[in-house]
Parts: sequence; C-alpha cells; structure tokens
Amino acid sequence: MDLVRRTIERYVPLRTDEWERIAPRWAEHAFSKGAAVCAVGQVEERFYIVKSGVQRLSFPHDGQDVCVGFAYDGSWCGEYASFISRRPARFDVVALTDSVLVGIGHDDLQRLYAEVPVMERFGRLIMEELLLGRATREIEQMSLSAEERYDRLMARSPHLLQLVPQKDIASYLRMTPETFSRLRRRH
Repeated sequence: MDLVRRTIERYVPLRTDEWERIAPRWAEHAFSKGAAVCAVGQVEERFYIVKSGVQRLSFPHDGQDVCVGFAYDGSWCGEYASFISRRPARFDVVALTDSVLVGIGHDDLQRLYAEVPVMERFGRLIMEELLLGRATREIEQMSLSAEERYDRLMARSPHLLQLVPQKDIASYLRMTPETFSRLRRRH
C-alpha cells in the first residue's frame, strides 16, 4: 500500500487518520499477459495504479487496433472516462505483460470523496493532469511531423522501447511500423 500512499501524496498531503480511511479501499488485482483489464463495451469498475507490468490502451477502428496510450510502473491505468461516467468503455485496456494493479472501485472512491475532504482535491488534480495530457497529445498528433512525434516520445519515455512492442509504439505515434523502424535506425 506504500505505492498508493506515495501516489496520492504526489497530489495532496495525507494525515495518518485520513490514510487509515483510504488504505482499506484499495486492493491488488493481477492480470496475466494478454488479459483484458477493461474491454470496449464494459463499464470500468476500478481505477488503478500500476504496481508492475505494462498495459496498452487502444480502440478498434477500421479493422485495426489503434493504440492511444500505455501504463506502466507507478502510472494510472484504466478506462477513466468509463470509470467516471459509468458508461460503456470506448477503449480496451490490455495487459502487455503479467501485471499487478492496485485499484479502487467507483463507489469506494465516491465515498472517500464524501468522507475525506482532501480526496476530492486529489480527484480534481488527477482529472486536470489527465485532461492536460490528452490535450497535449492531441495537439502533438495534429501539428508535429512523424519524426518530431518520435523525438518527443523518446525524450519523455525512452524506456518504452524495452517494454512495448514496436508495432504498438508505431500505432501510438500514428505512423506505420516501417516509418517507426526507419526513424529508430536514424536515431
């Protein structure tokens, strides 16, 4: 549970009494390589922090699986829009490796928002972070060349090359696997 506390405290400080109310609401969930954390059409029941492993967020489009993101050690994982809205997921979240995620259920998080005031601030700050990340990604996808997108990803997350299949990184960067390979050889 240290991971959960450290993660929450990146956003808000916690007193001991607050942590004692928060900790029991989180639980570990194991997913084997290839397992669905959440699938298109399901309502996401939990929001997770990745303890170990790598997950891919994608959606089916024109017969292809279009990658829109990855989650790995210490990052958030799940289909957050579905988790918040309680509507069917539009994205698949799949474990690329055996994974352990520490999750909290929707109802438990809503109770914490009501019972532990600092948790509402935590929830708002997560939402702001996710929204800012999505907006930045959309602008980069629309305004940068393939090489610039590749360079930005390598500056931000070079370790993905060791964690994720190249075809998934190429899809995430909106380029063909051939273009990705060519850019990788150049750098």
